Amino acid sequence: MSSISASRLTLLSWLVLIGGLVLTPLAALTLAKNEENRAMTEFADRADRIALRVRERLSGYDVVLDSGAALFNASDLVTEQDWRRFAERLQPNPALDGMETLGFARFVREQERHDHGAWLEQHHIRAPIISPPGEREAYGYVLYTEHLSGTGHLSLGLDLLTKPALGAAMTRAEQTGKTSLSAKAGLSAPADSGATVMMFAPVYRQSRLLGWVFGSLRSGELVKDMVAEEMHRQAPWTTLRLYDGNTPSANALLYHHGDGQGLATPFLQQRVIDVNGRQWLLVSDHANPAAVIDHRPALLVLISGLILSVLLFLLLRSALASRARAEALAEQLSGELSLREHRYSRLQSRLNRIASRVSGMLFEYRLETNGRGTFPYASDGIRQLFGLPPEQARDNAAAMFDAIHPDDVDEVAEAILNSASTLNPWHHEFRVNGPDNQPRWLLGDALPRRETDGATSWFGVITDITGRKQAEQALKAAHSQSRHFRAALDQVSSFIYMKDTRFRYIYANRAALEQFGCNSITLKGCMDEQFFARETAQVLRESDNRVLAGEPCSEEVEIIGKDGRRTVFLDVKTPIFDDPEHREIVGLLGIRTDITLLKDSEQQLRQLAHFDPLTRLHNRVLLSDRLRQAMAQARRHQQAVAVVYLDLDGFKAINDTHGHAAGDKLLVAVAGRMKEVIREGDTLARVGGDEFVAILLDLADPHHCTPLLDRLLQAAARPVNLDGLRLQVSASLGVTFYPQAEELDPDQLLRQADQSMYQAKLAGKNRYHLFDTERDRSVRTHHESLEHIRHALHNGEFVLYYQPKVNMRTGQVIGAEALIRWQHPQQGLLPPSHFLPAIEEHALAIELGNWVIDAALQQIREWQAQGLKLVVSVNLSARQLRQEAFVAQLTQLLGHYPDIDPAWLELEILETSALGDLAQISERLCQCRKLGLGISLDDFGTGYSSLTYLKQLPAGIVKVDQSFVRDILEDPEDLTILDGVLSLARAFGRTVIAEGVETVEHGNMLLRIGCELAQGYGIARPMPAAELPGWVAGWKPASHWAGLPRVDPALLPLLYASIEHRAWIDSIDRALHQPDSPWPALEAEHCRFGIWYRHCAAPEQRRLAPLAGLHQQLHEQAAQLQQWQCDGQGQAARQGLAELRALHRRLADELERALTPPARPTRPILKSV
Repeated sequence: MSSISASRLTLLSWLVLIGGLVLTPLAALTLAKNEENRAMTEFADRADRIALRVRERLSGYDVVLDSGAALFNASDLVTEQDWRRFAERLQPNPALDGMETLGFARFVREQERHDHGAWLEQHHIRAPIISPPGEREAYGYVLYTEHLSGTGHLSLGLDLLTKPALGAAMTRAEQTGKTSLSAKAGLSAPADSGATVMMFAPVYRQSRLLGWVFGSLRSGELVKDMVAEEMHRQAPWTTLRLYDGNTPSANALLYHHGDGQGLATPFLQQRVIDVNGRQWLLVSDHANPAAVIDHRPALLVLISGLILSVLLFLLLRSALASRARAEALAEQLSGELSLREHRYSRLQSRLNRIASRVSGMLFEYRLETNGRGTFPYASDGIRQLFGLPPEQARDNAAAMFDAIHPDDVDEVAEAILNSASTLNPWHHEFRVNGPDNQPRWLLGDALPRRETDGATSWFGVITDITGRKQAEQALKAAHSQSRHFRAALDQVSSFIYMKDTRFRYIYANRAALEQFGCNSITLKGCMDEQFFARETAQVLRESDNRVLAGEPCSEEVEIIGKDGRRTVFLDVKTPIFDDPEHREIVGLLGIRTDITLLKDSEQQLRQLAHFDPLTRLHNRVLLSDRLRQAMAQARRHQQAVAVVYLDLDGFKAINDTHGHAAGDKLLVAVAGRMKEVIREGDTLARVGGDEFVAILLDLADPHHCTPLLDRLLQAAARPVNLDGLRLQVSASLGVTFYPQAEELDPDQLLRQADQSMYQAKLAGKNRYHLFDTERDRSVRTHHESLEHIRHALHNGEFVLYYQPKVNMRTGQVIGAEALIRWQHPQQGLLPPSHFLPAIEEHALAIELGNWVIDAALQQIREWQAQGLKLVVSVNLSARQLRQEAFVAQLTQLLGHYPDIDPAWLELEILETSALGDLAQISERLCQCRKLGLGISLDDFGTGYSSLTYLKQLPAGIVKVDQSFVRDILEDPEDLTILDGVLSLARAFGRTVIAEGVETVEHGNMLLRIGCELAQGYGIARPMPAAELPGWVAGWKPASHWAGLPRVDPALLPLLYASIEHRAWIDSIDRALHQPDSPWPALEAEHCRFGIWYRHCAAPEQRRLAPLAGLHQQLHEQAAQLQQWQCDGQGQAARQGLAELRALHRRLADELERALTPPARPTRPILKSV
């Protein structure tokens, strides 16, 4: 055994030596690598800062050049003195460091050179000599230049466009409009200041290039101070090069600092600087990386590790030699001592292996006499417990104490001091904030030892006991919760119990124990047979089997106790699982509640819930159920159901006179009689004090219930004798039927019957009234329409369209009529006829009318802001005009638009409206005119009091209804009426506008009879507000309208005659082709032309004799066609129709010529009649 141990120790010593020699260089190499990475990262950061500052410096130059360009943009003339003052104001300015010259180069084309010289002379500007000499297409010569710093200088007159690098930058600035940076300019410069580059900012005057503001830059001066500031620690070994472009090359080198001739090192950094598309490359490197990389720590680790490895190897070899000597001495001991040593060795080996596997932290803690604590040794477990590396606590334990929970740190320190003073073992539990910031419980256990210098050392272990503490707390909480839970269960009146899988009770609460008549000790092991009758125990056993099979159970159980008493319980059981995952059933949990009283109460409530307690008839609840069943049965069997709502007439008087007791008896008697007269299967229910409802089933026809209704009326009206009193009432019945055209629910049927019952009462009582479904549907539809319109108004679904009103002769647009439309979400754009009739007599008409006025005023404001000024007319409903607050509301609406003259708004009064008190309405309209509003009378001629309105209402405009305008081309009567309206309006001094102008021919006719103002589809259809300005700008009337003369009023009968004969011939055409059409009668003497001709003076008759002859010929041809038709020669008549039309065309042409006779002295044309 000793030789084996020696071999192991020898092997261990060599392993320690080899491991130390291998691991120590690796650790030193890693440390050196980290130091190199740190130095390179720091160097890269400095390179980033230099590149950023170069960008910022160039941006500053950009701002300076843009300021110079702004000087030229702000002034028509910039002199040399202006430029010098501008440059002087910029100094001193750190932003200009590195800029040597600030100047302005003038752009002149060859053909402009002479004029440019004259301009310079005119403004007393010294004209420099352009160099190099010679003619070129364009020049960019230096006109002004100011020296800022350095030794660089640009001569006045130098043409910068001749320098390729500068010319390219100037062209790029002109094309992009941004500051442009040039390549190396090739200008002379000191050797240490780097290459010269120039920046150009274009200057424009009236979109033409005026020139460039430029600045010459020394790249060395640009970055020199940055290098000095950022690289001062490494300056002797830092190299920095600045290249034009993004690729390093000798030709592109702008500036260099340091030697920079050696090979690139790992410190090499490259940064691209972009200036409006021009890129510079900044390259920095370290010529002597060793100067900034500190290898001393790595070297120290290497030397220390090697020395420590050798020392440890020598120590182990020394231990090996000592062991050999001890073994030699041990051989001399007795066999008993040898055996003990062997046992001790085995025990020590086991203890070492156990210690290596102990979780937690093994430590040596030393407390100096001055109170300072250290950990000369701490195992790696300190990382998991305190989040600290062992070396951090080696010289100072403060960091570890900082990790201790603030509430525990004082106790830990006190326990350590007590252990140090008494040298008793330190054993303490405390909390720390672990590396994950979660509190942990630790247990410290150590033995103290007093050192020779007075310090105290502890050797021990600290382990994580968080899991144990949590388990303790959970167990404590579980015990507390279980105790509280059991106490709470004992307060529950229900019987709560638990059984095992063999049906034996293992727990019961206090109520269950009292029921069983035992305690918790004697309960265990008992079964149901010991507490209940055999039948009950059998029922409970069956439900227990289902629950233990995994099926929860809830059922009502009637339990017979040992005393024979029957009790109804609600027994709820569920299986108990030992593990939610494996779902192994270990028992069951039951809750048994006594519901005996509840079941009795349910029976009583069921009776009360469905039946009237006084009459024993069905109540409203059961009635609703029966009605639903009856409706379903009617749908299945396709038969009708009658719902009868019955109210007793005169019952209240009897109840008030004779008391409630007499009233109750009367109700019982009447209910019994009505119950007797209805059929079996029908339902009679009491739904209120003296109100009943009957459901009559299986009616093949709704009218078949009439005899039954009569019997109900008779039963209710028969006298009732009560205690010597003869009481009598009657009944009013309301009846409705199901099914109907629309699907209804039971409540709707009852409401219909209720409404009908009130109609029966209003009709005289003691009768029945059948519900009118059509009238109800109409009322409901009307109410729904009102709600939809109200919803649309509040949701902004209404819009205004505008139809122009024009003067057909002059082409002037005189106004527009606002017409409301409904932009319906589902049905699209709806005209007024779809919704205005529904609100004609409703208050909603006022609200909608006010919205129209407000929207029209808003539109007037928008149009006038666009330069379009039109009078906008809006229609007023009669209800809106009749309200007393109309003028006040209108004034308030106008007040919202103080910038709009009220004269731009016109109110249209519908002549067909029933306005009511005309004097009152006239007064209100006069008030409107005083506000500045225009008034017009719309749809004139269609009402029943047109002349009254025309006379009494202060309307300045009359709009002839389109019904009189639409047919004036076919119906001479309409033309005559229209002419009469025009004459009447002129007599009253009113302006006339014709509505319904649909074609150019309508316009022709209106202009000929003297009506020039028109509105209609022939002019324009109503359009959205956004389209009207464009239409107004582009509208032109028919070209011939301006010159179309008005017909002499004396010759208007000729115009009527032309239309009359055309309509007459169209009627003849229909009579010839449609046998059922009558033949139109029109005699030559009695037509309009014949009558007019007879009354003409003799000279006029002689002049128009050919026309009269043609007229007579036309009538004779028509008579011939009629004769052929009567003789059965229909074919000949139809063939002759073409000749008749040809005669009419000739007649129409002659009439047209006669309408415009040559001018002659005035004399009477008509005879006096």
